Amino acid sequence: MAILDRLPTRVRLMRMGLTVENEKCMLCGIEAETRDHLFFDCGFARELWGAVLILCGVNRRVRNWGRELAWNVHCFKGKSLIARMFKLDWASHVYDIWKEINSRLFGGKTRLMDDVLKDVKEDVQI
Repeated sequence: MAILDRLPTRVRLMRMGLTVENEKCMLCGIEAETRDHLFFDCGFARELWGAVLILCGVNRRVRNWGRELAWNVHCFKGKSLIARMFKLDWASHVYDIWKEINSRLFGGKTRLMDDVLKDVKEDVQI
């Protein structure tokens, strides 16, 4: 869903004609909540993905959605252990951010990036 840009982000819901309180990101409250912003442009998500990369021994700057996806596709083809690990890391990053947004929206619970990072680590067993 995320790769196809089919997640019901606030901007997408508004484009579909649904009433949304505002288009601001649930994580930072600054920018419009689009897929690209939500997973890599948002400061919360950028910090989370950077922490995941560091845990995996990768020390580089986090880029936007398109460049991160291209990097993952290019560098982690095949079924090697490292390729599988990064695919799981990517999926967990997206899943746990989406889970955090739903927790904030429907449960009124807000967690710190470090708490979400713990979920990613548990998902992938880093």
